[in-house]
Amino acid sequence: MKSGAGPIAWGLLLLLLGSAAADPFLPGPWRQWVLPAGAAAAITAGIWRGIIPGRIWVAGGAILGLLVLYAWNPTHQWMPDTGLRAVDHFRNMPGSASSGDTKETLGLAMAMFTAFALAFQLSLREVRRLAIVVCGGAVVMALAVWFQRTGPRSFPVYEYTGIFVNENHYGTFSNMVFPVVLALAARARFRAVQTGQPSSPAGLVLLGAAIMAVAVLMCHSRAALAVMTLLVLLQLILGQRLLRQHPFMETSPAPGARIIGWGIAFGLAACAVSALVRGWSQTGGFLREWHFRGGILLDALKAWRDSWVWGTGPGTFATIYPYYQAAAYEGRTILHVHCEPVQFLVEFGVLGGLWVILATGLALTARGRGCAHAGEIPAFVELERRAFGFGLAACGLQSLVDFPLRIPLIAVLAATWAGIWAGTRPGLAQMKGET
Repeated sequence: MKSGAGPIAWGLLLLLLGSAAADPFLPGPWRQWVLPAGAAAAITAGIWRGIIPGRIWVAGGAILGLLVLYAWNPTHQWMPDTGLRAVDHFRNMPGSASSGDTKETLGLAMAMFTAFALAFQLSLREVRRLAIVVCGGAVVMALAVWFQRTGPRSFPVYEYTGIFVNENHYGTFSNMVFPVVLALAARARFRAVQTGQPSSPAGLVLLGAAIMAVAVLMCHSRAALAVMTLLVLLQLILGQRLLRQHPFMETSPAPGARIIGWGIAFGLAACAVSALVRGWSQTGGFLREWHFRGGILLDALKAWRDSWVWGTGPGTFATIYPYYQAAAYEGRTILHVHCEPVQFLVEFGVLGGLWVILATGLALTARGRGCAHAGEIPAFVELERRAFGFGLAACGLQSLVDFPLRIPLIAVLAATWAGIWAGTRPGLAQMKGET
């Protein structure tokens, strides 16, 4: 049996991630087809090699088909003088208040489906190769953030944080990769102990993790600092648990390393608390911040109330929000709710949301193919798979106060991590080939 999707799919995944990373810098017309073109090439390769399971095809077809149905059934038309005007449409069916905005979501949805499908079939060796490339890119981006934040400028206004316009999005990206970097370091150390090697690249990998952590500190994203602190604590707890399960892995430097690790965790926690206090004191306190965000949430829920069954259509929030915004937000451009679940509910409604959730659940129950391989200590599911899960959890947590899944690179990376996590779940990990 095949050990995985092979180097072609591995390369196409990198192409997809690269296309998503380049999206903010592409000219307008290019942005509409570069990512879909990369997804189409990957899908074609998947069909040719027959490596995409049937359930994933069904799930992806269900979600993409729903988006097509939304775009095909416009409920409103934009008029230059009067704004949105209701038009005849098929009622009680999915419809979009802005068909053009919905069509733009199709390319990203196709790329996410493709990334998930191909990542699901990667062998463990291909997964690690992909993780090394992505983690290396994240460290390079962290160094770019250092340069951006330390360069002299008259006013502390930054056009980019890494390749992201918003520092919170950089923080989300970094937190998605950070636990994988720590897992790579742990694996290097465990392998060195098992093989009797006097040294390993674990220290160099941890240096990369430290560079990423400092970059998050420098960009002053409060949510990212809090989530990164949680990730460090989880990693320390997981490391101690693994050492209890496999006591022969204990080495003499470990106690000192644990002290350093806990020191870093508490240091990050202190920085996070300091950033929260400093940020809220500058904006007038927590209540003022909550009032601003809470007002947007209430306006969004008003929009959902008027279209609660199928929603207003994927990608339409920025178009419909001016018709629901409170007077306090007049003159402001509000493009997102800053709460991904609420914006998802507004755009998809109850039935559309259930459709997407059920289709996603179907994809997560797909079974991969592979060949037997010799196990390793600790097992992949005990170390790397949990790291990918932590990365997804970090994205989910920051989605509660932001909109990271509207950013192509974060969305495609989340789909890739989800495909790896699903494809290596217990029961399947034993079938994944190392060759």
